[in-house]
Amino acid sequence: MNLGSLSKTKASRVMGIDASTNSIAFTIFFNRKPVRWGKILIQGSNIYEKIGDANAKIYALFKEFPVDYIAIESAVFVKSPKVAIDLAYVYGSIVGVLVSLGVEVITVQPTTWQFHLGNKLLTKVEKENLKSEFPSRSVSWYSNKGREIRKQRTMDYFNKKWPMNLTDNDVGDSCGIAYYAYHQLTRRS
Repeated sequence: MNLGSLSKTKASRVMGIDASTNSIAFTIFFNRKPVRWGKILIQGSNIYEKIGDANAKIYALFKEFPVDYIAIESAVFVKSPKVAIDLAYVYGSIVGVLVSLGVEVITVQPTTWQFHLGNKLLTKVEKENLKSEFPSRSVSWYSNKGREIRKQRTMDYFNKKWPMNLTDNDVGDSCGIAYYAYHQLTRRS
Protein backbone atom coordinates (compact mmCIF):
# COMPACT_ATOMS: atom_id res chain seq x y z
CA MET A 1 0.00 0.00 0.00
CA ASN A 2 1.29 3.45 -0.84
CA LEU A 3 1.83 5.64 2.20
CA GLY A 4 0.35 8.66 0.45
CA SER A 5 -3.02 6.96 -0.02
CA LEU A 6 -3.20 5.66 3.53
CA SER A 7 -5.71 7.13 5.92
CA LYS A 8 -5.12 6.41 9.58
CA THR A 9 -5.57 2.73 10.25
CA LYS A 10 -7.44 1.60 13.36
CA ALA A 11 -4.95 -0.56 15.22
CA SER A 12 -3.55 -1.27 18.63
CA ARG A 13 -0.49 -3.37 17.73
CA VAL A 14 1.91 -2.15 15.06
CA MET A 15 5.14 -3.80 13.94
CA GLY A 16 8.01 -2.00 12.25
CA ILE A 17 10.44 -4.01 10.14
CA ASP A 18 13.88 -3.11 8.86
CA ALA A 19 14.93 -5.93 6.55
CA SER A 20 18.13 -6.73 4.69
CA THR A 21 19.51 -9.76 2.90
CA ASN A 22 20.97 -10.90 6.22
CA SER A 23 18.39 -10.06 8.88
CA ILE A 24 14.91 -8.97 9.85
CA ALA A 25 14.89 -6.41 12.65
CA PHE A 26 11.48 -5.76 14.24
CA THR A 27 9.78 -3.71 16.93
CA ILE A 28 6.17 -3.94 18.11
CA PHE A 29 4.35 -0.95 19.60
CA PHE A 30 1.33 -1.46 21.83
CA ASN A 31 -0.24 0.95 24.34
CA ARG A 32 1.96 3.80 23.04
CA LYS A 33 5.26 2.09 23.74
CA PRO A 34 7.55 -0.64 22.42
CA VAL A 35 6.72 -4.05 23.89
CA ARG A 36 8.89 -6.44 21.82
CA TRP A 37 11.94 -5.94 19.65
CA GLY A 38 14.75 -7.99 18.22
CA LYS A 39 16.65 -9.17 15.20
CA ILE A 40 16.33 -12.44 13.36
CA LEU A 41 19.28 -13.56 11.26
CA ILE A 42 18.58 -14.94 7.80
CA GLN A 43 20.64 -18.04 7.00
CA GLY A 44 21.58 -19.53 3.66
CA SER A 45 24.51 -20.11 1.35
CA ASN A 46 22.78 -18.31 -1.53
CA ILE A 47 19.93 -15.85 -2.00
CA TYR A 48 17.36 -18.58 -2.66
CA GLU A 49 18.14 -20.37 0.60
CA LYS A 50 17.97 -16.98 2.35
CA ILE A 51 14.53 -16.33 0.81
CA GLY A 52 13.26 -19.67 2.13
CA ASP A 53 14.70 -18.96 5.57
CA ALA A 54 13.25 -15.41 5.59
CA ASN A 55 9.82 -16.81 4.64
CA ALA A 56 9.83 -19.35 7.47
CA LYS A 57 11.09 -16.83 10.04
CA ILE A 58 8.70 -13.99 9.14
CA TYR A 59 5.81 -16.48 9.28
CA ALA A 60 6.93 -17.66 12.74
CA LEU A 61 7.46 -14.08 13.93
CA PHE A 62 3.95 -13.03 12.93
CA LYS A 63 2.40 -16.17 14.43
CA GLU A 64 4.20 -15.54 17.74
CA PHE A 65 3.51 -11.80 17.80
CA PRO A 66 0.35 -11.04 15.77
CA VAL A 67 -0.17 -7.37 14.99
CA ASP A 68 -2.82 -5.26 13.27
CA TYR A 69 -0.49 -4.07 10.55
CA ILE A 70 3.16 -3.91 9.63
CA ALA A 71 5.23 -0.96 8.45
CA ILE A 72 8.34 -1.93 6.53
CA GLU A 73 11.06 0.46 5.50
CA SER A 74 11.11 1.09 1.77
CA ALA A 75 14.03 -0.44 -0.05
CA VAL A 76 16.77 2.10 -0.50
CA PHE A 77 18.90 2.86 -3.52
CA VAL A 78 22.03 0.76 -3.74
CA LYS A 79 24.75 1.04 -6.36
CA SER A 80 25.22 -2.69 -6.93
CA PRO A 81 22.62 -4.28 -9.24
CA LYS A 82 23.18 -7.69 -7.58
CA VAL A 83 22.52 -6.25 -4.11
CA ALA A 84 19.42 -4.43 -5.42
CA ILE A 85 18.07 -7.67 -6.91
CA ASP A 86 18.81 -9.68 -3.75
CA LEU A 87 17.11 -7.01 -1.61
CA ALA A 88 14.09 -7.10 -3.90
CA TYR A 89 13.89 -10.88 -3.54
CA VAL A 90 14.02 -10.74 0.26
CA TYR A 91 11.59 -7.80 0.55
CA GLY A 92 9.22 -9.51 -1.87
CA SER A 93 9.31 -12.78 0.02
CA ILE A 94 8.69 -11.07 3.37
CA VAL A 95 5.80 -8.98 2.04
CA GLY A 96 4.40 -12.00 0.19
CA VAL A 97 4.23 -14.06 3.37
CA LEU A 98 2.63 -11.23 5.32
CA VAL A 99 0.02 -10.51 2.66
CA SER A 100 -0.80 -14.24 2.39
CA LEU A 101 -1.47 -14.16 6.15
CA GLY A 102 -3.92 -11.29 5.64
CA VAL A 103 -1.68 -8.66 7.24
CA GLU A 104 -1.88 -5.09 6.01
CA VAL A 105 1.59 -3.91 5.00
CA ILE A 106 2.64 -0.33 4.39
CA THR A 107 6.00 1.06 3.33
CA VAL A 108 7.69 4.01 4.98
CA GLN A 109 10.51 6.01 3.44
CA PRO A 110 13.63 6.14 5.63
CA THR A 111 13.73 9.94 5.69
CA THR A 112 10.05 10.11 6.68
CA TRP A 113 10.45 8.25 9.97
CA GLN A 114 13.93 9.68 10.62
CA PHE A 115 12.78 13.28 10.20
CA HIS A 116 9.75 12.53 12.42
CA LEU A 117 12.23 11.74 15.22
CA GLY A 118 14.14 14.94 14.51
CA ASN A 119 17.01 12.93 13.07
CA LYS A 120 17.78 15.13 10.08
CA LEU A 121 20.71 14.82 7.69
CA LEU A 122 24.04 16.02 9.01
CA THR A 123 24.44 19.78 8.81
CA LYS A 124 27.23 21.45 6.88
CA VAL A 125 28.99 22.23 10.18
CA GLU A 126 28.73 18.60 11.33
CA LYS A 127 30.19 17.41 8.02
CA GLU A 128 33.05 19.92 8.31
CA ASN A 129 33.72 18.79 11.89
CA LEU A 130 33.92 15.18 10.68
CA LYS A 131 36.48 16.18 8.05
CA SER A 132 38.51 18.04 10.67
CA GLU A 133 38.39 15.16 13.14
CA PHE A 134 39.10 12.51 10.47
CA PRO A 135 41.15 14.18 7.71
CA SER A 136 42.08 12.59 4.38
CA ARG A 137 39.27 10.03 4.26
CA SER A 138 37.32 9.06 1.17
CA VAL A 139 33.92 10.49 0.26
CA SER A 140 32.32 7.11 0.92
CA TRP A 141 34.01 6.93 4.36
CA TYR A 142 32.46 10.27 5.36
CA SER A 143 29.10 9.17 4.01
CA ASN A 144 29.23 5.92 6.00
CA LYS A 145 30.39 7.74 9.14
CA GLY A 146 27.47 10.19 8.81
CA ARG A 147 25.12 7.24 8.44
CA GLU A 148 26.58 5.63 11.61
CA ILE A 149 26.10 8.88 13.53
CA ARG A 150 22.46 9.13 12.50
CA LYS A 151 21.82 5.47 13.38
CA GLN A 152 23.33 6.07 16.81
CA ARG A 153 21.07 9.12 17.23
CA THR A 154 18.07 6.90 16.57
CA MET A 155 19.15 4.36 19.20
CA ASP A 156 19.92 7.17 21.66
CA TYR A 157 16.45 8.66 21.09
CA PHE A 158 14.70 5.43 22.09
CA ASN A 159 17.12 4.48 24.85
CA LYS A 160 16.40 7.84 26.51
CA LYS A 161 12.64 7.57 25.98
CA TRP A 162 12.29 3.96 27.22
CA PRO A 163 14.64 1.49 28.94
CA MET A 164 15.31 -0.43 25.74
CA ASN A 165 19.12 -0.64 25.85
CA LEU A 166 19.32 -0.72 22.05
CA THR A 167 22.78 -1.51 20.70
CA ASP A 168 21.89 -2.83 17.25
CA ASN A 169 21.20 -0.07 14.73
CA ASP A 170 18.91 -2.26 12.61
CA VAL A 171 16.68 -2.83 15.64
CA GLY A 172 16.88 0.91 16.34
CA ASP A 173 15.68 1.59 12.80
CA SER A 174 12.81 -0.90 13.17
CA CYS A 175 11.82 0.96 16.33
CA GLY A 176 11.81 4.27 14.43
CA ILE A 177 9.64 2.76 11.70
CA ALA A 178 7.18 1.29 14.22
CA TYR A 179 7.12 4.49 16.28
CA TYR A 180 6.33 6.61 13.24
CA ALA A 181 3.62 4.22 12.02
CA TYR A 182 2.05 3.87 15.46
CA HIS A 183 2.00 7.56 16.29
CA GLN A 184 1.39 9.10 12.87
CA LEU A 185 -0.55 6.54 10.86
CA THR A 186 -2.65 4.78 13.48
CA ARG A 187 -6.03 5.63 14.94
CA ARG A 188 -6.86 4.02 18.26
CA SER A 189 -10.29 3.65 19.86
